[in-house]
Amino acid sequence: MTGQARRWNGWGFADVTFTLPDAARAWLSRRLGGGESMAAVAEAAIALPDARSVGDLGAAVASDPSRRLRHACGASFPDLVALRTGTIAAFPDAVAFPETAGEVVAVLRAATAAGVRVVVRGGGTSVVGGVTVARDDRPIVVLSLDRLSGLTSLDPVSRLAGFGAGTLGPAVEAALAPHGLRLGHEPQSFDLSSVGGWVATRSAGQRSTGIGKIDELVAGLEVATVDGLWRLPALPASAAGPELRRLIVGSEGRFGVITEATLRVRPLPMHEDGVVVLMPGWEAGVTACRELIQAGVAIEVLRLSDPTETSFAQTLIHLSPVAARVSGLLFRTKRFREGCALLLGWTGTPAEVRSARLAAAEIWRTHGGLAVGRGGWRRWRGDRFHHPYLRDTLLGQGWGVDTFETAATWSDLPALHASVRAALDDAGRSSGLGVAVLCHLSHAYTDGASHYFTFFWPLRAGRAVADWRALKEAATRGLLAAGGTLTHHHGVGTMHAPYLGDEIGPHGLHVLRAVAAASDPAATLNPGVLLGEEEEGERVEGRGDMAATAGERDASRRAVSEAGATGEEEAGERGEGRGERGEKGVDEPDPRLGGERVGLDSPLTPLPPTPGGREGD
Repeated sequence: MTGQARRWNGWGFADVTFTLPDAARAWLSRRLGGGESMAAVAEAAIALPDARSVGDLGAAVASDPSRRLRHACGASFPDLVALRTGTIAAFPDAVAFPETAGEVVAVLRAATAAGVRVVVRGGGTSVVGGVTVARDDRPIVVLSLDRLSGLTSLDPVSRLAGFGAGTLGPAVEAALAPHGLRLGHEPQSFDLSSVGGWVATRSAGQRSTGIGKIDELVAGLEVATVDGLWRLPALPASAAGPELRRLIVGSEGRFGVITEATLRVRPLPMHEDGVVVLMPGWEAGVTACRELIQAGVAIEVLRLSDPTETSFAQTLIHLSPVAARVSGLLFRTKRFREGCALLLGWTGTPAEVRSARLAAAEIWRTHGGLAVGRGGWRRWRGDRFHHPYLRDTLLGQGWGVDTFETAATWSDLPALHASVRAALDDAGRSSGLGVAVLCHLSHAYTDGASHYFTFFWPLRAGRAVADWRALKEAATRGLLAAGGTLTHHHGVGTMHAPYLGDEIGPHGLHVLRAVAAASDPAATLNPGVLLGEEEEGERVEGRGDMAATAGERDASRRAVSEAGATGEEEAGERGEGRGERGEKGVDEPDPRLGGERVGLDSPLTPLPPTPGGREGD
């Protein structure tokens, strides 16, 4: 996809769109009602302020309006609204394009000396404010990693490959394929996101159940700091102190600029296959997923859509009359009235794939599953990187959509699913909005799995970001109260930074701030990202709506579990017994969230578009 023009005010490439089928439009209208369409302003209508001087940065620099506009925002919902309406809060004063790691060091030194802020940008696909330029009294330069790209080293014996941080997903696989190798890291943003961004945000790919998150694929790193290049060599393992590679993975540019990563690669598979299995309900599907993973069945792709997501998915595909009739009959049976689509994928030799499928079949059949064919798998393989384009389409038709993800232990997952859905339902009622909540389980581990939520709501003129903020804040409170992680693979960015202490504690924040101060003493890099901008005391205190003590969090989790441990209760039942999750009403949005063609063998598609993250499903 190299050479394709990126859309300046939305997701992806300018020549790719997502058309919403009539059935999907009807599905949303029934549940949400109609909203107010958000028109897109012309680029020429956006007036940029004069650029402030950034001085000589020691690398190529551009300050023309077009590039400043295209490097002002990431890909979060508020970013998308800002670009679409021309209400962009701030622009960089310049964009730097270093071509070597040495030039990155030069930029950091010059910017630090001149008091210039630096926002590091890879593919620009952050959905959590990780690359969004904010207002600042100091000049701001975006440091683009576009030109630090390509395969830099290859050790086929050790199966290690080095890549420049700006290398995009397709270029990674294209460089490895002639050597019979692959990385296999395929986030939904695969076409647009970069190696450096993956590492900086601890991303997950759609094959991570079998291949692992990027954490497990990083063997060595090179990081640019104001003091020079910091190299952490590729090693299979080490006991030489804490694992500093892991400290950089997920650091989101606060501890330095990742300029190169050495990654663990593997041979190209001889064979690939997949299937969609219809499970009789969410609880049965989750149990089957857990048993598949804990039994050690070889699976590369695993995704289970809940009944609402499965229902919406059916509206997005065109079925032949016969397939549509079969699908309708299946979902009207008592067994599959609350059916959930489970997507499974395998790679290996034909014999290995067949063996894994047979082992998996024993488990899904035990829990009432019915294989409905390979057609859904083939459709998912072909369409999966197009799903985020749905956000732009929906904005033009009057609906907002956003995603977020979390993870928890298998024991906590039922309460997590119920808690988040209840929190969004409650927030919607309080705001006078219809809300549709979809979820799928993916990225499974022996001790737990991730949940990826998608939520829709009708747009109201002038309130798009305010309504989003109320829903997002409620969902964040809901997942933390139920024991979920703040983020499984999108990263912290600025959007989640105020809540980081709820997961890692005050001492954890203190440790991370100390590392940031040692690596970037002038606070030049990525202002507000990961650790926020407030003074230490302000960051930790004054947040009583987010469980202030471990005891309160435990009490809240127990209440959630008692209210709805199976995730099957009605919305009203889910809403009770949850006062411990927060005092603040949802009508008072938390300001911390920013300003802002299946064959007859398969009548199903396993997944709806999940218009989300830079690094994820």
